[in-house]
Amino acid sequence: MSQIKIEEVKPTFERVGMHSHIKGLGVRDGKVQFSADGFVGQVEAREAAYYVVKMIRAGKFGGKGVLIVGPPGTGKTALAIGIARELGPDTPFVQISAAEVYSVEVKKTEFLTRALRSAIGVRIREWRRVYEGVVKSLDIQYGRHPYNPYAQIPRSATITLATKDEEKRLRVPAEIAEQLIELGVEEGDVIWIDEETGRVFVQGKGEGGETYDIYVKKKIEVPKGPVYKEKEITRFFTLNDLDIYQARQQGLLSAMIFGFATEEREIPNEVRKAVDEFVMKLINDGKGELVPGVLFIDDAHMLDIETWAYLSRAMESELSPIIILATNRV
Repeated sequence: MSQIKIEEVKPTFERVGMHSHIKGLGVRDGKVQFSADGFVGQVEAREAAYYVVKMIRAGKFGGKGVLIVGPPGTGKTALAIGIARELGPDTPFVQISAAEVYSVEVKKTEFLTRALRSAIGVRIREWRRVYEGVVKSLDIQYGRHPYNPYAQIPRSATITLATKDEEKRLRVPAEIAEQLIELGVEEGDVIWIDEETGRVFVQGKGEGGETYDIYVKKKIEVPKGPVYKEKEITRFFTLNDLDIYQARQQGLLSAMIFGFATEEREIPNEVRKAVDEFVMKLINDGKGELVPGVLFIDDAHMLDIETWAYLSRAMESELSPIIILATNRV
């Protein structure tokens, strides 16, 4: 078995807010339904929003924005989220308030640039060597904690992965064992482990085994072929994620023991230019795909003339998200 290299994998948490039930605009067969996708009513407003979605899909929305006007509580934010969800499940959605532009430590243009680039996604496809299969058995080996004699920590794990055609028994180090515990991996789960980074990904629950009326993990088919294989992996980033990664690689953003948060510093334009060139090369080589998202700016009446000028120029650029503005001032 090839040696598995490890990189730190930090857990991510998804905030569930008051609009997390919105799944789209409630469109069925080209018509907006009275109650669907988390919406009830506001049919005319959703029809107008769906018209915007059709323009975006047809590529006829470049250089344009959307302004939603209405009293508080009338569903302006819900409409913006519905547009993003209608465009696709992984369409980035970034929500800010105009007041935030003036209350951050960085310049207004830097804050707006981060917001704009956070609303533009990049879907990257690459081939990776992975171990993939359904978990047949999992045994975690624990050892004494180096600093606390009364606690135990995972030292390694032995896991058996199987496909429809093959079965392998693997011994993995502590870093992977910790991920298996953290992700709640159990027998019957279909997972894959990246050989190079050691990242563990849970795909779902394999077909067969015990049946339940409600499943927490989605049911999927047990993979075919060998356990150790070359697999096309799709990863999703935003341009702002790539900006931060590139800046840290160059030492422009570095964590200090006694210092300030790295996000307080501005990212140089040279870094963003290099990221844009990298993304364009991926797209031209057929290895990447751009996913323009939605930037929703609430309380737009608080923006000043400089901010309006900056947003107007941003909307006309090649790398621009869909900008939706909302206000309760008529």
